[in-house]
Amino acid sequence: MTFHLTPRHRWVFGLAAALAVVVGTGAGMWHASKNDGKVDPPTVISPSNIAGRRTACLTGDATEAARHSETSAIWSALQDASQQNQLNVRQLLVPATTADQALPYLSGLAAQHCDLVIAIGPTFSQALETASKANPQTRFVAVTTDGQPAPGGVVTVTGSDNEKAAEIRRRALDLPAPSN
Repeated sequence: MTFHLTPRHRWVFGLAAALAVVVGTGAGMWHASKNDGKVDPPTVISPSNIAGRRTACLTGDATEAARHSETSAIWSALQDASQQNQLNVRQLLVPATTADQALPYLSGLAAQHCDLVIAIGPTFSQALETASKANPQTRFVAVTTDGQPAPGGVVTVTGSDNEKAAEIRRRALDLPAPSN
């Protein structure tokens, strides 16, 4: 059975549909005007460590870090520490050939609540003193080679690759619990 509308019925249904659109639009405009044009302010989002874990971050110039065997030894030590304790680990190796280029990355890791930032190579080590003064709540460690100048006010780790990895692992495991 087919349903067939006469021209008169089509006209009535068309008028009813147009009326529904007009009423719906008017209701929407009325509802929107109820707040007098005031827009609700966006909700302030405050980052927190909801997992309750500390975070250790390994960073450095990608090119420089690739040349040093200590990078993989330290990263392995951090991963081992994360499995033994409530610890998150992160690695951020980026292209930065000057201390001015490295500083925003160090500050960014501190802003992302890295409790311990380990910097490999001279580029990042040069920026550590400035970063540590600007972010006193973050612990910074410079991994340097013999003869490389140590940044002021920052813990410096030297020695063999295994000694550096063991010291970084120890420092990561000794981090105090986060204070959300």
